[in-house]
Amino acid sequence: MSIDEAHNEVRIGWANSYSPEAIEKAVDSLNHKPLGYRINILIARLCFRGIYFPQMGRFAWVKTILENRRTILRLIRQGFGPGLDNVPSVATEPVTKQTH
Repeated sequence: MSIDEAHNEVRIGWANSYSPEAIEKAVDSLNHKPLGYRINILIARLCFRGIYFPQMGRFAWVKTILENRRTILRLIRQGFGPGLDNVPSVATEPVTKQTH
C-alpha cells in the first residue's frame, strides 16, 4: 500500500466514523434507547474524534459543534420538549428479585 493509498483509507475511515453524518447515524441507531444513551454516544464520538485528530483547538471544537448542531439540537429538543413523551429518559426494564 502506498502512502497516498494509506491517506485515502484514513480519510474514508474518518468519514465513516467521525463525520457529522456518521455521528448522526450512530445517535439515530439508538432511538429506541433512553435519551442518556444517545447523549452518551454523541459525546463519546465527539471526544474520540478529538483523540484521533489532536490538532483540534478551541475554534476547531466550535466548528465541530456547529457541524453537529442538527444532532445536538434534536437531542436538546427531545430532552426539554415533547420528545420526552416518545422516548423514555431512563431505563425502563423491570428489576427482578434475586432469591437466595
